[in-house]
Amino acid sequence: MKKTIISGFIISIIGAILLAIGLGLKGNKSIVFEDLKPVIADSTKVTQAHTYKDINKLDIDVKDVNVEFREGKNYSVRYEGAKSSSPTVKKSGNQLQIKGRLSSHSIRFNGMSMYDDYYRNSDRNKMIITLPKDSKLDELNLKLSDSLLSQVNMTGIEADQVKASIHDTKLDLRDANFGNVELSAGDSDISMTNTVLSNGKLDLNDTDVRLDGGSLMQVAMNITDGDVDYNNLSIQGGNLRNNDGDIKMSNTQIQGGYKIDDTDGDILVSRVTVDGYRVQSNDGDVRLFEQTTSNGNVLEKNSNSDNVLDKALVRIIGAALMMVTGFFPGVFLYIIAAVIMPEKTDKDNDDVIEGEFHEK
Repeated sequence: MKKTIISGFIISIIGAILLAIGLGLKGNKSIVFEDLKPVIADSTKVTQAHTYKDINKLDIDVKDVNVEFREGKNYSVRYEGAKSSSPTVKKSGNQLQIKGRLSSHSIRFNGMSMYDDYYRNSDRNKMIITLPKDSKLDELNLKLSDSLLSQVNMTGIEADQVKASIHDTKLDLRDANFGNVELSAGDSDISMTNTVLSNGKLDLNDTDVRLDGGSLMQVAMNITDGDVDYNNLSIQGGNLRNNDGDIKMSNTQIQGGYKIDDTDGDILVSRVTVDGYRVQSNDGDVRLFEQTTSNGNVLEKNSNSDNVLDKALVRIIGAALMMVTGFFPGVFLYIIAAVIMPEKTDKDNDDVIEGEFHEK
């Protein structure tokens, strides 16, 4: 019995010594595993503020940080959040670079539980970028992921050239004027209000787009698995190509023609001003100006005009069969389906374009 008590006392002393050593080495702090490498989590919060003059080029490359643009008297950058995610801000000539720290998926262990820390940072990390009223940037470059980019009260802010790449981000633009736009997005939501985009290309994947007010001038938009909503918009040339998504267009004026290609999606067009139209549906029905056609026939009026709404709707049932069964079986099954399937009537019409177009 005496030996047991002595052994327990010695073990307790050793445990207390090890505990003191652990606390001295910050063992009470959470551990973050980044790329399988254990790192002590730094929960320190910091506030950084920088003010600059004469900026005409802005480069932003951040991750897990919410970004907000504001209107003010000077060019400034303010960061509030975790020290481990604080960006570096560097000015070279008239170029301002904002670079976030490299980060990756991390697992946090606090002695009691483990959880993924990756999607928690952006809730507490915030960057505010202030631009003077009526300022104009020669170039704006954005690279964002897991962020919320919001542009509030940016009346008159312009950029001659914009290159943006966003992922898992909510992009909200208001009262912006961007030229030579190149935007790529994945798994995001894009909302633009009273915003002008000109001479550019948008490549979007798994991204919904809503444009309310403003204009598109010679902009090509390619979307996969996303819905599009145009309202109160002015369009001058360009095109929209959507795969596996719905398109809604209302209160819109078109000049210089506009072409819409939609695969496997519903389309609703109302109150659109255009000189003419050319509408075709392959393996689908079209209803326009109380006219109806199907099976690849074309509805058109003033189709030789420079201002034409050109719409082609193509289903991919045959392509899917070919991919699943092989080329020749797919063609064979597609022909059989075309023969045995009854034709739709006007009452049984799920793939219809209904448009109300007003000639100018």
